[in-house]
Amino acid sequence: MKKLLFKEEQEFDKRWLWLLMLVAVSAAAIPFFRGIYFLTAENPPGDNPMTTEGLVVTGVTVLVMVVLFVLLFRAKLKTKITADKLSVCFPPFIRKWKDIDPSEIEKYELREYHPKREYGGRGIKRRLLKGSAWTVAGRIGLQLYLKNGKRFLIGTQKQQALEHAMQKMMEKED
Repeated sequence: MKKLLFKEEQEFDKRWLWLLMLVAVSAAAIPFFRGIYFLTAENPPGDNPMTTEGLVVTGVTVLVMVVLFVLLFRAKLKTKITADKLSVCFPPFIRKWKDIDPSEIEKYELREYHPKREYGGRGIKRRLLKGSAWTVAGRIGLQLYLKNGKRFLIGTQKQQALEHAMQKMMEKED
């Protein structure tokens, strides 16, 4: 195994996820539990108790939201650079490491980017003219211009360390 020059793991900001999850799941869970209560009550109050079908739809909605939030909570952008390649993965969405050989890179730069304006937000994004971006936080990223014409941006919180590792990896290629 080649010497590791750089390693970084980033996660989404969990504070906004907790708030979003609380609001979204509550909005669906309250009618769900209310429906269960009214379905099991002998004399349900009100004129319009929830139907069994409505209860199933609401229950499935709560389950889907919880699964999505669990995936977001577990999501991590992992980046590593060795002397012979740059590797990234984004589990649990993309578990397999995407390896980029230095010979595939035409040029690279560390730059400031605007996640919403350029890529439509954070996460795994693809834009026709901008290329692909894998980001979770911040506004600094490693922009790769590949020899096949594709562009790939990887977000980072360790700008200087990443730049140093890229220089070392690319020197080996020359």
